[in-house]
Amino acid sequence: MIALILLFALINGLLLIMAYLLRKFLNLYGNLHKPDSKQQSELQNRLALQKKTSEITEAEKQINAIIDRRLQEMEQQFPDAEIQEGLTEQAPEVLIIRFKRMFYSTLNLLKTEHNNTSGR
Repeated sequence: MIALILLFALINGLLLIMAYLLRKFLNLYGNLHKPDSKQQSELQNRLALQKKTSEITEAEKQINAIIDRRLQEMEQQFPDAEIQEGLTEQAPEVLIIRFKRMFYSTLNLLKTEHNNTSGR
């Protein structure tokens, strides 16, 4: 009779272990097709960062294009006149040339370079 009770307890124990392992397997199999929330949020963060970076790069390109166009317009309106040391200069021409150089250097300083601003 004791042997029958031990055999019954052993069979019940093995069935409980099998049920536990089967439940664990089914949970793992069910979670296999669901993406981790950490991985999904990390992927979304990377995608958002790439989108922001491309928007910033595009904005920098537009700003640089506008500055280049304005510099070309200024170059067409006020072409460089060669200043020779021996000649007497007229005040308005000298003022225009100096203003043009100052404006040109200021606009060149305003140009943004993506490599310098995001080289972290």
